[in-house]
Amino acid sequence: MSNQKMLIGYYRLSLEDGSAGESNSIINQRKLIKDYISHIPELAELPFQEFYDDGYSGSSMERPGIQQVLELARNEQVQCIVVKDFSRFSRDYIEMGTYLEQIFPFLGIRFISVSDHYDSKDYKGKSSDIEVQFKGLIADFYVKDQSVKVKSAVSTKRSNGEYCCGSAPYGYRINPENKKELLIVEEEAETIRRVFELTNQRYSKLDICRLFNEESVLTPLQSMSRRQKSDSKKASSRGLQWTSDMVRKILNDKNYIGCMVYGKTKIPDPGTGKEVPVPRSEWKLLENHHEPIVSKETFEKAQSLQIRYTKKSKFDRGSTMLGGYVKCGNCHRSLTSSSPVHGHILYSCAYSRGKKDTGCFAGKADNKMLEHIVLAEIKAYLRQNISQKQMQQSMRKQHEDNIEAYKAESADCGRRQEQIKAQNQQNYEKHHEGQMSRDEFLNEKKQLEEERERLQRRIQELEELISGEKEILLKKNIPVEQMMEYLGYEKLTEEVLEKYVKGIYVYDDGRVEVEWKALA
Repeated sequence: MSNQKMLIGYYRLSLEDGSAGESNSIINQRKLIKDYISHIPELAELPFQEFYDDGYSGSSMERPGIQQVLELARNEQVQCIVVKDFSRFSRDYIEMGTYLEQIFPFLGIRFISVSDHYDSKDYKGKSSDIEVQFKGLIADFYVKDQSVKVKSAVSTKRSNGEYCCGSAPYGYRINPENKKELLIVEEEAETIRRVFELTNQRYSKLDICRLFNEESVLTPLQSMSRRQKSDSKKASSRGLQWTSDMVRKILNDKNYIGCMVYGKTKIPDPGTGKEVPVPRSEWKLLENHHEPIVSKETFEKAQSLQIRYTKKSKFDRGSTMLGGYVKCGNCHRSLTSSSPVHGHILYSCAYSRGKKDTGCFAGKADNKMLEHIVLAEIKAYLRQNISQKQMQQSMRKQHEDNIEAYKAESADCGRRQEQIKAQNQQNYEKHHEGQMSRDEFLNEKKQLEEERERLQRRIQELEELISGEKEILLKKNIPVEQMMEYLGYEKLTEEVLEKYVKGIYVYDDGRVEVEWKALA
């Protein structure tokens, strides 16, 4: 028995995979290989030994784990080597081909790549079939690593019921003792329940925002940042006021009825790593995944009211248009509003009541007067930007021409890379057939690889240039016609407020300052 050759399972995790230690990726590889072996009796009977390299690139064979495997192979102690995919063993396709076509057959070693559906015993004497395998390998090395393998890992987690949609949604936290489980954060859950209750009582989103802002209810970002003890600028610079969008997201989130929602984005071209949104109808749901915060009946009623709601809200929308926007210029707290009197509402800072010398707005600001002032400020703001935007749009053609030129150069670089790839393959075949010495082959390979790397760097530079030009175009694609239309408005509207205004600050000396949103 001691002379029996062994079965080797080899796993590798690179630094680029973004994990440290024996991560889930390693565990995933082990599980895949063990499951595969268990279904093949001739392999399951062999003595099994595992080796792994954690934090090593596949571009070099100078890895402690793989060196141990090769040492055993040289000592004729290995019957078969099993890997998850070719790239786990080596990312150098020429080196990989040498092992498959020469070294392993010479040593009598069977080689299996599970994810690539490759078993060397099925390809004895069929070099053309191996060539077919490598055409896909060469073209798909990195795409597979960054897409298929990741999806495989995530799929395994989901099949085990583990939550794998990033950070926990507002209202929940991931159980640190059981990553599969979401736990309710009761304080946040109470706010969520209240959003649904108010909606089902015919309160509008703006009504809810007004109430929450007046009561200083923590927004989702504020609450989660406080819970995580975050000092991030993101937490302190935005998300300080409730908005209609925050309420809408809560009302539409099926996490709150116990569903794990995933598949909201996809990567159409895995080579780019860029995600694009997926239509809501195509999102995937795993029902009864965790404890719900609201019942399905409550959720569905809120959904129905969002679609069919026609009744007048608890508060007159026209009279509360500035609610959530108007703040004290000193303490930056939201101003409180009085009950409507003859169509007028008065705003004041509650913090100043009963106190002296606070610096806060102690007067009464009439909503109609504020609307008039804000509309005038918006028109002045638009006039300042219209001429600039018109000039920018006239330069649009130049940016579009730049993009086309960069794309053409990038395509040329790509074609040259393909030529280099073909030349490398030709040189390898010449070397294999004895038409080129080893030194000549290695020298030519080095020169070609250096050129390929230069081309790759240039392609990356061009991609950044294209991205920069596209960003400029997006920023400059501001509809001047719409801005001109707003200049003709005689009354302030919610549409204009939401589009341009971030906050309205009222000072005790009578000044009114408008904080603007970025033009987009």
